[in-house]
Amino acid sequence: MQTPAQQVSQLAQQNSISTLVARVRARSTGTPMPFTSQGPVENSESGRGYTLGREYPTMGHGDMFSGIVTPLALSLTFCIMIGKTLAK
Repeated sequence: MQTPAQQVSQLAQQNSISTLVARVRARSTGTPMPFTSQGPVENSESGRGYTLGREYPTMGHGDMFSGIVTPLALSLTFCIMIGKTLAK
């Protein structure tokens, strides 16, 4: 077990300017930083990562307008046209 005086001197050595400069020089040469967060893991075969809305092939261009709005608008238009012709 260290004494408080030894702990203070060790802390001063770890946080000194020369240690900071040494770390900056090491990082500038490409040395990886220990215990930093790494990038997310990609477990896909395509290498593109996970993208929402791209799991299944969709109608049209794959966007919201051609896949959702167009079929709804066409079905609503069809219903309105049938309603107008039956009313006469």
